Amino acid sequence: MENKSVSYLYFDDVAVTANTIKDNLESENLSILVERELPWNEIVDYLLNNESKFDGLILDWRLDGDDDSKANFSSEALAQECRRLQVDKINNRGFEKSFPIILCSSESGFEAIHEKDTTSTDLFDGIFHKNQLEDMEDFLLSLTSAYKLLGKQTVSIQDVIGLSVDNQDIVNVDLINKIEHVKEKQPHETVLFLIKEVLGVKGALIDINVLSARLGVNNKSEGWGELLKKMDSFKYKGVLLNEDRWWADLIVEWWTIEFEGTTMKFLTAAERIAFLENKYEDLKGLLVEPKLSNGAESKEFWTACCATGVPIAEVDGFVVNMHLHYSWQEREYVCLDEAKNEDYKEDKWYSLLPYEEERLKSYYENHGE
Repeated sequence: MENKSVSYLYFDDVAVTANTIKDNLESENLSILVERELPWNEIVDYLLNNESKFDGLILDWRLDGDDDSKANFSSEALAQECRRLQVDKINNRGFEKSFPIILCSSESGFEAIHEKDTTSTDLFDGIFHKNQLEDMEDFLLSLTSAYKLLGKQTVSIQDVIGLSVDNQDIVNVDLINKIEHVKEKQPHETVLFLIKEVLGVKGALIDINVLSARLGVNNKSEGWGELLKKMDSFKYKGVLLNEDRWWADLIVEWWTIEFEGTTMKFLTAAERIAFLENKYEDLKGLLVEPKLSNGAESKEFWTACCATGVPIAEVDGFVVNMHLHYSWQEREYVCLDEAKNEDYKEDKWYSLLPYEEERLKSYYENHGE
């Protein structure tokens, strides 16, 4: 990859803050071009005239925050105009490509405000506090790669989610049908769908904590690294690849074929480890099952606490109140300790389902807590 192959144009009304982020975020693969805000017509003209110089935009939430600001418009308005000009030419003006747009702010609580405003939230590919941006290099690079791929005239499902035709027959059919439909839309719509409904939700894809639970193996085990290598063929290898994910259905299919038609979900961790060690000589004696979390009783681990990552059986978890939009998505759970102390509440999760609140109350009563 050539040096500084990807460039983001960053508009901020506070140059000092923007330059600090630039210094900490830039790498041999990513450059950040900092600019002060401009009046509406000038900033739109600037973007159109300099399209070849950037691959994405980063916008400060309050472009008009300083008294000497030249902006008399919101970041949402500018993002909306950019999205329009990516799709259609207006007054014979328009972008030749689609590109990602990131929103950021140093103000506390602004992410929560935008989560309630779905109209403006859907304009952006990511919304972050400024102190989070410094860790976003991989995400920003994956965004531009995704936009470039999705901007091509012909894109296959395998191009988008990295699944061969044979493996597409194994995973949830509703997901495959939806990908077939959404890949024909504007790149921004496809990216937003993948982030919100596939990569950002447990179900079709699982993260390393859920993988650990389903294999019944503590991810601090001496043999964990070798076991992970054996899971490589089940890894997600599609667009927006900046954090490891695995295809849940492919792992279940593999297990059923390899281990005597057993149902992975209904085995204890010890039973799963026994199957793995019997099959793989190099894992013998190197796998340890996860410890039961406080208050848990079942070792048929299947999910992980969405706040702490601790493996739990579904029966021992408390169901988080969330709306599932598609059949491939699974509920999130929190462990007893997290349900009790709420350390991550409003950060990792918001509330339990009403009947789970009652169940938690009953637990207190029965255990004298």
